Amino acid sequence: MSIMTYEEHYALSMKSARLTTLKDYLEDIGRLKREVPQKPVEVAQVFLAQNDLEMSRYSELFFKNMGKFYAHYLASVPFVAEELSRIGLTMCRFAQWLSQDKQDDVIKYYEPTGLDGTSARTIAEYTNGLVRTLTDNINLVNYEDFHRLLNHSFSKFHSGPHVDITPDYIASQPELELFVDGFDIIHSSMTYQFFHPHRDTQYFYLKRLLKENGLIVIQEKLLLDDEEEYERREQIKDTQFKPLYFTAEEIQQKRATALVSPEGFRAGQVDFDTCVSALKGLFKFVYLIWNSTNFYQFAVSDSESVISQFFDLLPSAYVPAPFCAETNLPRRL
Repeated sequence: MSIMTYEEHYALSMKSARLTTLKDYLEDIGRLKREVPQKPVEVAQVFLAQNDLEMSRYSELFFKNMGKFYAHYLASVPFVAEELSRIGLTMCRFAQWLSQDKQDDVIKYYEPTGLDGTSARTIAEYTNGLVRTLTDNINLVNYEDFHRLLNHSFSKFHSGPHVDITPDYIASQPELELFVDGFDIIHSSMTYQFFHPHRDTQYFYLKRLLKENGLIVIQEKLLLDDEEEYERREQIKDTQFKPLYFTAEEIQQKRATALVSPEGFRAGQVDFDTCVSALKGLFKFVYLIWNSTNFYQFAVSDSESVISQFFDLLPSAYVPAPFCAETNLPRRL
């Protein structure tokens, strides 16, 4: 495992397309100037029916709290709306268990590059402040939506890149004093592909923010060794899901501008084995918990009891055929 210095990691991240050439592109999406979904995404009734009423209540609150960019996100990743409800409610329940286990009145949650903080704000609100959250994002529109939609005092927002958030930085900010001893839960949704491909380094510095035996859930869009299979899954997404929300021209334009060009987001993508190797080099327990086309989600921890309890609380995922390419989930890697 080869770890960059933090200065090297920071400098490389700050040169990324996410913070340079594509920053305005993402700002325009958040301001509804481009790629606006033609209709809102709705959580599948089949998914809600297979769960208890708490799932419906959580999902309803999530959509009430949702900012403008989140609507684009849900329309871009097949069945991520259901997954955010599944993971969000599980984290609420997991936080209740964790507070009893640790005899702690407050559970601390961090989401790097978390858009407008929809998930974080919803988890904090649903648990009535048991969970206190920190979100960061570089785009002004997400800062504005975070504060426009915030209706409680349990969530914080850092207007800047995730690489700002270090133990030293948190210790230097009085408003972040609550988080100075680290986070119990971290949820990263496709953060790192937007910055650079050095996952060993990225996950290493993310883990520094985690309390001992904490839990991280990480979502990534991953490359495959089989390029034809990768493209087959992209075609499923782009022909069977995204046309429900975007025009063919919008789908093609995004693909050309942001997804496959050398200046786009694919420059920071890695393949499945690289991602898993980096996680296994840092955590004792690494599980694959979700797949939708080329999107994957993992749960990792150094504590067997923590990861076991999380799975005890985790409902079944909802990703119908042909979007899911994986079986036997959750699966230890």
